[in-house]
Amino acid sequence: MTAGGLAFVLCWEGGARLGRCMRSECSRAYVDTSRNGRRRYCTARCGNTEAVMRHRSRHSGLKP
Repeated sequence: MTAGGLAFVLCWEGGARLGRCMRSECSRAYVDTSRNGRRRYCTARCGNTEAVMRHRSRHSGLKP
């Protein structure tokens, strides 16, 4: 089933919807099933973790 799904994505989408998670600690690959094709993370958890890391790095020096 996995091989068939991969073949379908490669043949019909040309591989444009295949991606690698943008989180530096994650090495997962994914198939972008979003409407606009702009997915950057393999799961919402990876996206949220990255957002928290960015937020903490911006606000780390603002302690009163």
